[in-house]
Amino acid sequence: MTVKRWGKLPAPPPGFSQRLGFPPFQAHLLYNRGIRERSQVGPYLAADWRLRNDPMLLPDMDVAVSRLRGALDNGEAIGVFGDFDADGVTGTALLVRGLGDLGARVVPYLPNRLDEGHGLSVQAVQMLADRGVTLLVTVDCGATSVDEMAFAASLGLDTIVTDHHMMAETLTPACALINPKRPDSTYPYPDLTGVGMAFKLFEALSAELNMPWPSHLLGLVALGTVADMGPLTGENRFLVKEGIDHLRNTESPGIKALAGTARVKLSSLDTEDLSFRLIPRLNAPGRIGDAQLSLDLLTTASEDEARSLAQSMEALNQERRALTEEAMDEAAAQLPLESGREDVPPVVIVESETWPPGILGLIAGRLSERYGRPAIAVCRGPETSRASARSADAFDLFGLLEPTQELFDRFGGHAQAAGFTIPTASLPALRDRIIPAAETMMDGFQPKAEIEADCEVPLALPAREQFDFIQSLQPFGAQNAAPVFLTRRARVVDARLVGQDGRHLKLRIWDGSTGWDAIAFRQGGMLEAAQDRIDVLYTVGLNDWGGRARVQLNVLDMRRAH
Repeated sequence: MTVKRWGKLPAPPPGFSQRLGFPPFQAHLLYNRGIRERSQVGPYLAADWRLRNDPMLLPDMDVAVSRLRGALDNGEAIGVFGDFDADGVTGTALLVRGLGDLGARVVPYLPNRLDEGHGLSVQAVQMLADRGVTLLVTVDCGATSVDEMAFAASLGLDTIVTDHHMMAETLTPACALINPKRPDSTYPYPDLTGVGMAFKLFEALSAELNMPWPSHLLGLVALGTVADMGPLTGENRFLVKEGIDHLRNTESPGIKALAGTARVKLSSLDTEDLSFRLIPRLNAPGRIGDAQLSLDLLTTASEDEARSLAQSMEALNQERRALTEEAMDEAAAQLPLESGREDVPPVVIVESETWPPGILGLIAGRLSERYGRPAIAVCRGPETSRASARSADAFDLFGLLEPTQELFDRFGGHAQAAGFTIPTASLPALRDRIIPAAETMMDGFQPKAEIEADCEVPLALPAREQFDFIQSLQPFGAQNAAPVFLTRRARVVDARLVGQDGRHLKLRIWDGSTGWDAIAFRQGGMLEAAQDRIDVLYTVGLNDWGGRARVQLNVLDMRRAH
C-alpha cells in the first residue's frame, strides 16, 4: 500500500475564535473552510437564498430567454445537446423535463462516447436539423464549437450555448453564449457546473413566464454538480443543499429506482451517497455504453421502466468496476510502485490499446491521487488516440495543455480536468513538451500525495461532543471537504477484514472511555498494522445499516503508533 504523507492545515490566527464568536474548535473548522469574518458565518451555515445570484446577470441571458419564449410561442422543435457525463446528462434531463412541462417539443441528443467523443459535432447538428429542430440549446459544451455553430447557422438553426468550460479565443457565432467564464462576464459566481448553467437558463425563463421558481428540478442540479466536482462554495452550496433536500423526498421513479439498486436510503441522503453510490451508476452507461440509458431513467414517468433501466445500469456499473480494476493493474505496471520515488515524472502518463475511453478519467484521477501529480490516461489507437487528464492539488491542467493544442484534433476542459483526441504519431511530441513545461509550472515545489488534517484531537471530541456542529458544515465536497481529524495512539480493540476479497477493514477503536466503530475502505492490507495502538486520520459520519443510525469513523489512513 502506498505510504501517504500527512499534513495539517494552518491554524487560525490568535484571537480568531473571539472575533468570530465561536468556540475554538468550531472556529478552527470554519477558518479551514474559508470563513474569515462573522458576517460570512450565517450564509455559510444556512446555505440559503443569500448565496443565490440573479440569472439575468449572466451574459446573453436576456437574448436566450427572448429566443426561447419565441420558440415556445411558435411551437418550434427545440434540440437539447448535452455531454454524456453525469453533469451533461442531468443538465439535459433538466431542460427536457422543464421545457416539456411547458408544452415544448424537445428533441434531446447525447453523443456516443465511442463513436462521437466529447462535444458538439457537425453530424449531430445535421441530424437535429433533419428532425425539424430550429433552435438548439447546448448543455455542458459548446464554448469552443466555433465551426459547428457556424454550420448550424448555415442550416438556419439558432443556437443557445450554456457552458462552464474555458472559452475559445474566438467566440462561437451563437445566438446566445451563456458562460460565466466569458471575458466580459460580471456574474458574481464563476464556478457553476453544466447542470447549474442549464438551471439558471430555465430559472430565467420561468421568471419571464411568471412561473414559480423551479425548485422541483434542483435534485438534478445536486446530482450533476457533485458528479462534476463543482466547488461546494457560494451558489453551488445553496443549489446542492436545496437539491439534496428535494432528492430526499423525490417522486421521480428514476431516482427512486436508482437508489433502490444502489441500496441508498433517500431519507438520509448526503453527498457521500451521491458520489459513491448514485453517480457511478448514473455515469456507467456513458462510460461503456450509451448515455441515453441514463437520460431515459431521469426523465421517465413509468415505475416499471425505471426499475428495468436501473437494473441495466447496475449491470453496466459492475462491468465498469471490473474494467477499471484491470486497467489500474496495467497502469501500475508502467510506473514506480511508491509515490515518493524521485523518478516519478512531473506528469504521470500511462497508455494502453485496450482501455475503454469511458474509464480513462477514472484511471487518471486515481493515479493523480496516488502520485500527487497531474495524470493523463491514454487509449492508444492505430491512427488516433484519446486521453483524459486529471489535476493534482492546485495545478492548472488546462494551462499546461492549452499551449500544445495545435497537436490535438479535439481539446477541452478546465484547470482540474481535461480531455483530448490526438493523432497517435503526435504522442511523443506531446510528452516532450508537457513534461518540461510541468516542471516549470511547479515553480520549485512538488505536489504531494498528502492528507491534511484540520486538527489533532482526542476521539471523543469530534465523535461525540462536536458531532452536530460538524454535520452542520454539510454539504461536503470539492473545496468544502468533510473535516479530517488526527488522533494519536488510539487503541484498536477489534480489527477484521470485510467486503469482497477482504478489501476493506472494519475496526473498533477505544479512546479511553468510549469505543467507536470505524471503517477503512480499500485498506485491508493494513490489518497487521491495525493492532494495539495506531495514529489515525479520519472523518466522522453516520452508519445507518440495519435501520439504526450510529456514529462511525471513516478512516482515511493509519499507522502503527510509536
